[in-house]
Amino acid sequence: MKLSSRRLLVCLPMATFVLLGACSSETESQAAASVAPAAKPTVAAAPKDETASFARAVGDGKPGAAVNIRYEFSGKPTIGVPTELDVVFVPSAGVDSMDAKLGGMDGITLAGPLIANFAPVEAGKPYHHKISVLPDHTGVFYITVSVNTQIAGSALNRTFSIPFVVGQVSVQQKPTPPKDETGESIKSMPAEESSEPKQ
Repeated sequence: MKLSSRRLLVCLPMATFVLLGACSSETESQAAASVAPAAKPTVAAAPKDETASFARAVGDGKPGAAVNIRYEFSGKPTIGVPTELDVVFVPSAGVDSMDAKLGGMDGITLAGPLIANFAPVEAGKPYHHKISVLPDHTGVFYITVSVNTQIAGSALNRTFSIPFVVGQVSVQQKPTPPKDETGESIKSMPAEESSEPKQ
């Protein structure tokens, strides 16, 4: 009887220890679950700018353009080969509508709709307009884009240029300066007037 009571005395603290250990581990897991950070809400990625690689058209220098123009050729413009040109109009805030007219110059032929109308428009949204460009000789060319924007009933007109090169255009070299009898280059100096009388 004494032996079994001793066993009971030895086993009872061990059982209590095991039960406490189980309770403590359960409490720790519950505490960890309550401390665990809440899942972060997924943030929608900003839409990719599809015209980021496009070139920017050159403005007429006047401040306050209500529209930005970007462009991209489908390939390098070549003599006798029609090349597609994608012109993108990006209106600024407050623009209600846009009308555009495209024009060429001697040496290139433009095909397709040369007038574009966009109404209504959203600020910052790109509006595409495609035409075909056919060069007939080597050179530096410009396509003009005249844009009329309507802002709260008022019209604002701006002209842009789309430059491009066809073929290998030779760069004009500076003339070689004249040399004296020793082989040194002669520098031309501006003439100076003198009021001193001749002696």
